[in-house]
Amino acid sequence: MLYTKKPLTVDEQIDRLEQRGLNFSDRKLARNYLQNISYYRLRAYTFPFQDNDPDADHEFLEDDIDFSDIIDLYVFDRRLRSLVFNELEKIEVAIRT
Repeated sequence: MLYTKKPLTVDEQIDRLEQRGLNFSDRKLARNYLQNISYYRLRAYTFPFQDNDPDADHEFLEDDIDFSDIIDLYVFDRRLRSLVFNELEKIEVAIRT
């Protein structure tokens, strides 16, 4: 499959999210997160705040949503996943024993 879309730079990713209505209180911090986590991984955490109809431009539904809100969701999910996997490992060991 041939992909013809050129990848967006991190600054272009921030611009795109900003055009859709996401606020950035700290663009430098946002740039760091996007470089390390990736736009597409964080994209899933923006879905609850956006119009996701097939013909929509994924605009944010509220005007007070900040990038830090998305990061907070990501961090919560990461911590929850870690706790669940930790407990799941204990259950697995107990069952094998």
